[in-house]
Amino acid sequence: MNSVYALIVCCGITCNLFAQNPTQKEADRIKIEHAQIGIDDSQVQLYKHTANPGAQWFPQAGFGMFIHWSISSVKELDLSWPMMAGTQIGWSVKKPSQDSINKFIANDDFFAGHRCKVNNTCITPNQYWELAKDFNPKSCNPETWVKLAKEAGMEYVVFTTRHHDGFAMWPSKYGNFNTKNYLGGRDFVKEFVTACRKYGMKIGLYYSGPDWHFNKDYQSFLYYGVGRDYVNIPSIDADHHVRNTAKTEAEKQKHYEDVAAYLKGQVEELLTNYGKIDMIWFDGGPDIPKGNIAREHTITMERIHQLQPGIVVSPRFFGYGDYKTLEGDKSLPTTKQNDWAELCATIADPGWGYTRALLKSTAYVLNQLAVCRSNNTNFLLNFGPTKEGAFSDEMISRLKEIAVWMKSNKPAISGSNALSDDELASVPATASGEHRYLFAMPSVTNKFKTVLPSESLTITFKTGRTVKHIRILGKEEELKYVINNGSVNIEIPSHIRSVNGDVIDIELNKL
Repeated sequence: MNSVYALIVCCGITCNLFAQNPTQKEADRIKIEHAQIGIDDSQVQLYKHTANPGAQWFPQAGFGMFIHWSISSVKELDLSWPMMAGTQIGWSVKKPSQDSINKFIANDDFFAGHRCKVNNTCITPNQYWELAKDFNPKSCNPETWVKLAKEAGMEYVVFTTRHHDGFAMWPSKYGNFNTKNYLGGRDFVKEFVTACRKYGMKIGLYYSGPDWHFNKDYQSFLYYGVGRDYVNIPSIDADHHVRNTAKTEAEKQKHYEDVAAYLKGQVEELLTNYGKIDMIWFDGGPDIPKGNIAREHTITMERIHQLQPGIVVSPRFFGYGDYKTLEGDKSLPTTKQNDWAELCATIADPGWGYTRALLKSTAYVLNQLAVCRSNNTNFLLNFGPTKEGAFSDEMISRLKEIAVWMKSNKPAISGSNALSDDELASVPATASGEHRYLFAMPSVTNKFKTVLPSESLTITFKTGRTVKHIRILGKEEELKYVINNGSVNIEIPSHIRSVNGDVIDIELNKL
């Protein structure tokens, strides 16, 4: 998960501008990124979602918090991806020539034209990993994150136990890059789990299949898209120099078996050391070639369910799982999902970790939430703590605004479903029992700005049922409406519309 940058590739004395096409779909970038970490985006359903009673909370949870945090916060960088050279090539629409690529390879200039050269954030893998020595969030209290999530009406929280960078946020017995070796063995996972239990939140643990630190001597740190699009691309090491030696097949196979044992050990720790875990959010497959026997020796779905029978499993490790994962604003669902689904997106734009990037407005993310729920999709909204392990004041402000909105409107979000096929609304809508919730949201043309609606709104709901009562959640005002042959037309005057949107509750008579 990473940011999109403009591309300026300068090779020798020739400089060519490759500007990012503003119409490029975010989904295209995500697909390339997923290919690098071994995610199968085809979502082939080899596995029907679990029927275990302990997992059935998921499809109607509605709203959750994602927390991306790691050692990268020391320099206010996004997680993992800044160490990967060549992203400015892989994410661009207008590609530089093969000759340009050859020149910057010859000069060991793997960040040629990257935005990091302008803002002085270029970093090699070894420099990135050195940040672990300065990562010391003494005042961090995960309870503050979870409390804010609870107050915002969220039902579950997912915490990054280890991202692609390889730094594990607990004192793992496996590997040597975790809090066992740093921070005096502090266990952030335990603190997070304890906080979730205190506030009655479902517990989600993010875990990356790829580990670029454990795999550092066996992979290239040049972005996948460069090797895909150009010829004669070398492997580069953790100092961003071209490798002149190669591992033998025997060395590789030994390493693949080590990867399998390492992943299995860490996942089993997460699923045995902390009591009941409600969800494991895998992100990427293991650093083992498909078809290699070592893949059979890593963690299996069967073992996961043996350790945690009621767990919900994402599909990004095995290629199948309990739900469909959507990522980013451009992946907002446009049709009703007939099985379990979740959209993850960021409050910051761009970035998953804390980078001082601008934050989206509350109105914008609540619009996303309404669209997700009207299409049977959970919305997992990401916040990245600072190096001290705290949310910024602006993030807290967004969460408090969401909390105010959810205090009145949560029945439309959690415990609800999309409308049945025999009912129709002119706006996003959900159903729960005899209630139909219609989202009267403001038009958001700029994701960073909020504008109070200045026009009245008329919405339509069609049903074969009779109407008992219509009201606007959280307000006392009476609404004018007309019912004609099963079509309900409701007028919402501009003076009672809210800056972050309103929900109309149509209560139907029982059949």
